[in-house]
Amino acid sequence: MVNLKNLNQALPVAIIGAAFGDIILTMKKLPTSGGDEVAREQSKQIGGCAFNVARSLARLGIEVINGIPVGNGPWGEMTKKAMQQEGLVPLLHNHQVDNGWCLAMVEPDKERTFITVEGCEQYWCEDQLNQLDISDGSLVYVSGYELVDEESEPLKKWLLNLDPSIRIFVDFGPRFAEIDSVFITQLLAKKPILTINRDEFKLLVGDNEASIVDAHKFADAQGVSLIYRLDKHGAWVIEPLCEAINIPAHNVEVVDTIAAGDSHCGGVLAGLCSGWSLADSARLGNAVAAVVVSTEGANGAPTKSELETFIANMPN
Repeated sequence: MVNLKNLNQALPVAIIGAAFGDIILTMKKLPTSGGDEVAREQSKQIGGCAFNVARSLARLGIEVINGIPVGNGPWGEMTKKAMQQEGLVPLLHNHQVDNGWCLAMVEPDKERTFITVEGCEQYWCEDQLNQLDISDGSLVYVSGYELVDEESEPLKKWLLNLDPSIRIFVDFGPRFAEIDSVFITQLLAKKPILTINRDEFKLLVGDNEASIVDAHKFADAQGVSLIYRLDKHGAWVIEPLCEAINIPAHNVEVVDTIAAGDSHCGGVLAGLCSGWSLADSARLGNAVAAVVVSTEGANGAPTKSELETFIANMPN
């Protein structure tokens, strides 16, 4: 059982990545090539993986080092306002490019399909990143979306040059296959925590039949810790040379799964920066994600009080 009374930040946590405009449509089915389907606009708001993570942390009372760029156009203005509403201080500004935006299409079975228009979150430079005060012993989250394009080279170099005492938390995400394999090998040498689903893990090890057993072998061989996510079936926490721990998912009615994975990351990071074990942090992540999937859109991350109520009402 998660005990939020022990959720007290002891370590700095930095969130590196994107804030995106999110336009969410619900529709009966996706259009085929050349087709035309009717959709309902569900919402228009600021999301993006890193912003969703930062928002979930802020609502749990965790102070965030905000490594999310703010662009120079209408989406940038919305991003700045959204950050301020969550108590997130904008630190990085791009005066040439607006924030990107994403069209999310949600089908009746809650499956999501995305079309992304990239923006300032893909343009990194050394001077920009050096504005972030990352002290030794910090936690640093990074999203795989920002590790794909050529413009991400300064970010990759910055990550690889972080002090060894800094623990990197990586969510590779659906564009994992596009990330340079040499960089991935270099990143693994820094012993990060990886949050990864079964399909991403199969790509990581190059084995389409890879299973939880292979994930355990990988963690032991590489010396990395894994949160091996199985969606509604929960997750496994796998740490090197330790017994794997199953973390069941909560049984809730799913409205949609937008921002669920990001909010899970936020919950895990909240636990880790409070000195919790990875397993207990993953339990917190599961609880946060359960609240998020119970609500519509990306903005469902709970406050600490709301999460306490949810946990108190969970069946034993």
